[in-house]
Amino acid sequence: MKVIIFLLTVLPWLIADNASGGWTFTENSEGERQTRHIQNNRMKFTAPDHLIIFDLDKKMVSFANPNEKSYWMGTPAEFAAQAKKGLENIDKIIDRQLSAVPPGQRAAFKRSLIQQIKKQTGGPRPKVEIKPSDRSAKIAGHKVRKYDILFDGLLRQELWIAQDIRFGREFDVRQFGKMMRVFHSGLGQHSDESELWSPRVTKLLLKGWPLRTTDYDEDGYPEKTEVLKVEKSDLPDSAFELPGNYRRMSVSEIFGRDGG
Repeated sequence: MKVIIFLLTVLPWLIADNASGGWTFTENSEGERQTRHIQNNRMKFTAPDHLIIFDLDKKMVSFANPNEKSYWMGTPAEFAAQAKKGLENIDKIIDRQLSAVPPGQRAAFKRSLIQQIKKQTGGPRPKVEIKPSDRSAKIAGHKVRKYDILFDGLLRQELWIAQDIRFGREFDVRQFGKMMRVFHSGLGQHSDESELWSPRVTKLLLKGWPLRTTDYDEDGYPEKTEVLKVEKSDLPDSAFELPGNYRRMSVSEIFGRDGG
């Protein structure tokens, strides 16, 4: 009898750990519908005007623009290096972006943009604090608990974690965190986006997956993304491949510069 009770207790966990297939999350981000597929150490994020594919085993990331039928593929380190070059040429990029602004207003706009970029990419590493709260809710049918991420005492992000959604071997959360940290490092060694993927913060994702994320800028303005539906899915490998008729972009095109 004890053996039967033991098997009935552990069997659901064994089945869940070895089950094939992945997850599909339907999300709403400030009124924009998005979809996130996670399966076999890959993540495919689809928005109305772009898609991104992370392949953790190959350590590769792909961007695609369905409207232009174009794509870029490379490692997070390659992307970060190009982003750094883009920041070095920020004056030219801003001038191009402000070409439609009346000449008398361009100088003020440019100063403001450069100041914002420097605040986000420069300066010392912030002190990161993670504060679990007593607040809980139910999102997309899953119970979630709120965690606050603070930079130098200021609220930077809220994560509402569903502890019953854990990927285990299906998706290496630690490896994903490392890739994202390298990916954002081109924006500055201690940029906010890079720090949000520090090992301490990434460790939260081992507790479960966030079904609501609220990011706050330095003025406290919130930007919320919330999962509307969670589904188990089993997608073919082709779902994580780019269409064959897309043209390959030069890396420079991503940052709004001409040339290869």
